[in-house]
Amino acid sequence: MNARTPLRSRTQRSKKTVPAATADLGEQVQIRQLEKSVSWTGRERLWFLWYRLRLTVQEMNYAVRRLTELQARLP
Repeated sequence: MNARTPLRSRTQRSKKTVPAATADLGEQVQIRQLEKSVSWTGRERLWFLWYRLRLTVQEMNYAVRRLTELQARLP
């Protein structure tokens, strides 16, 4: 397993189709199951946590930027 391959592409083969409303929850459950079923090296675990942290920060930055844009348009 290559540590640089995104988790999404690693799990793509086993991913089941879920309704749009539950896609987020289903994906989270699938990731948790994958974490438990795979023997991770320390480097892979660190990379995965860093990747999730970067995504979270990116989402937070986008939300703040979007809110700022919306508030700037208010009178």
